[in-house]
Amino acid sequence: EPPGPRYEAESAPAVCQGTIDSDHTGYSGTGFCNGDQAAGAYAQFTVTPEADAGTATVEVRFANGASNGNARPANLVVNGTTVDTVSFESTGAWSAWATKTLTVSLNDGNNTIRLDPTTAAGLPNVDYIEIGPNT
Repeated sequence: EPPGPRYEAESAPAVCQGTIDSDHTGYSGTGFCNGDQAAGAYAQFTVTPEADAGTATVEVRFANGASNGNARPANLVVNGTTVDTVSFESTGAWSAWATKTLTVSLNDGNNTIRLDPTTAAGLPNVDYIEIGPNT
């Protein structure tokens, strides 16, 4: 199955509480979200599912090259409600990108998906999310 729509972290209506950077290779589009190193410095995407409301997969492409090797946890907030806590583990280098697949319930029409970091280290670098087909 082909991937669903891709939403780049550097492109509106996405919101990056931090800077849009391009200093590590391997990203898609024109850059990635380098969130501020603070709890609550989020990345948010506004997505419209291809189908009606239902459960969909969300693939988050990220890099975590933190020198201490620590994971960077974040709350997964969908349409204002925290639905899960996600651990973005070390990828070994800031230019080593990985994909984490999450499952969310989406409404018909526009939805907001926010990655809200829970520690002072903030988020990993976030490249994009892709929305899979609803089930």
